[in-house]
Amino acid sequence: MDVSNEHLKALLEKTDLAFQALLREPDSEELNLAYEEAKAELDSYISSVRQRLSQRNR
Repeated sequence: MDVSNEHLKALLEKTDLAFQALLREPDSEELNLAYEEAKAELDSYISSVRQRLSQRNR
């Protein structure tokens, strides 16, 4: 697996763990924030990968 795939895998795991924790304590503001931050980091990474792929295809 190359570096970007390892990074994606780590971001997915981080987001999944944050979501699982939030499911156990849905009223936790701290866990809610942790999940939103993990999700935003994952979204940002995916967006940058899409942008790079789009530039390659031009």
